[in-house]
Amino acid sequence: MSKETITQLAIFIENRTGRLAEICKNLGDQGINIFGFSIADTKDYGIFRLICKRPQFVHEVLKSVGFTVRESEVICVRVPHRPGGLAEVLQAFSDAEINVEYLYAIANTLIIFNLDKPELGIEILHKKGIEIIKQEEL
Repeated sequence: MSKETITQLAIFIENRTGRLAEICKNLGDQGINIFGFSIADTKDYGIFRLICKRPQFVHEVLKSVGFTVRESEVICVRVPHRPGGLAEVLQAFSDAEINVEYLYAIANTLIIFNLDKPELGIEILHKKGIEIIKQEEL
């Protein structure tokens, strides 16, 4: 893990009543606060991506109650809070031929980016003076 990436957990869940509540209850019972999340679903299953402190602990908690969890490294960026701020970041990635595989907002102007070239993405963000949020800052 780079010092400038954060760990995202992807939890695979059946698309049925109560499964998401079950995840959140298990985390709440362990004192875990979810900092940000994204949900993608199909008719049969969903992927609940989440950002939290202590992701390895959260991974173990969810695994112990039967959920399939995958960890991945993503970049958390404080996008400039002005018209065109997100466009500026996306254009910088595009100019460097970096593909944004997906992105989602987690709080105010904090955006999670999954890039095909994360190291280059971090370099570009530094050159542009755009703030990267680290795991310990969550």
